Amino acid sequence: MTKAMSSNSTQRLEKIEVLKNIFTSSNDKELWRGFKELKNDLEISQDSLEADFNRYFIGPDSPIASPYASIYLDKQEVVMSKSTEKVRELYDLMGLKNPLKDTQPEDFIGLELDAYYQLLFLEKEKNINYLHDFRLYFLFEHIQKWIFDFVEKIQSNEKESSAAINLIAQELKSCFENEIEHEGGL
Repeated sequence: MTKAMSSNSTQRLEKIEVLKNIFTSSNDKELWRGFKELKNDLEISQDSLEADFNRYFIGPDSPIASPYASIYLDKQEVVMSKSTEKVRELYDLMGLKNPLKDTQPEDFIGLELDAYYQLLFLEKEKNINYLHDFRLYFLFEHIQKWIFDFVEKIQSNEKESSAAINLIAQELKSCFENEIEHEGGL
């Protein structure tokens, strides 16, 4: 592997890891640390970031952009539906376990970012290539089919717009546009 290829893989992994850390953060300090890793110049407080993040993705009211694939993939717009079961089956086939079992369904964006990160890490950093086809299937047949709708839901919210959340959405969008292009899509 050339140094440029290795550097490209490292950058891809780092971007996915930062996004994963943001969405799997369990408190305001972890969220803030992940957000700061995006290397941005936004003037926002930790409290504002947490409030915006909760408003967009958690609640207590209905989130602006639900962070579950099933909302975007299934016509019923409910969590824990057929697409959640499909992702669970994919994880089983790939040998991955849900570290947030009983707290988050498998189609939660943080878990999907974690799964994709793990597959890419094993392939690129550990030269374990037998999961390559699973990673591409996961990317093209699952993530690609909903991630851009999720980003659009975030970015189209003009009523309660948040520069910080829009930055996260833009980073997510560019990350997966790059992944898809890198793997021969788009």
